[in-house]
Amino acid sequence: MTVAERSHLARAAALLILAAIAALLWIGPISAYRDVVGNGARRLAADQQKLQRYRAMAHEEPQSVALADGAILLPAMSDAEGAALLQETLKAAAVGANVAIEGLQVLPPDNLAGAQRIGLRLRARGDVAGLDRLLYAIEASRPLLHPDNLQVQSRAQPAALEFQLDVSAFKGGPPA
Repeated sequence: MTVAERSHLARAAALLILAAIAALLWIGPISAYRDVVGNGARRLAADQQKLQRYRAMAHEEPQSVALADGAILLPAMSDAEGAALLQETLKAAAVGANVAIEGLQVLPPDNLAGAQRIGLRLRARGDVAGLDRLLYAIEASRPLLHPDNLQVQSRAQPAALEFQLDVSAFKGGPPA
């Protein structure tokens, strides 16, 4: 073997080794990186679709019963419609107060001094500030809502509270 043949053989071996290293890099970290980028792109596309749905929902007209500004009593409606309106009001207040609702229970209707009471029992979890914001939202809402029977329990996590309260709204007119 001559010197020229050895140098060609050495160059070919070096190119073969370089190609093997490039293939290992492509199979290893570069392939994993491309997978991560692809997963991120799919997640980003799904989040963008979700954002578009949320924006569309935010621009829709609410399907609730129109209440006059400053209305104190619920308008004349059935007990089921009143409970649904009360439930939507409480859900919106809980979202605004950063409180997680664990359960809602419809209480039996009751007549008090010519007005019919529609009530819900709310079970929720949140911190002290969230409970404060929720109670403020309930008391400041229109039609008037009446919170009652508040029970608060502290849990092992710092600042975590589980609480339950009854919320009532009143409607005028004949009972439905």
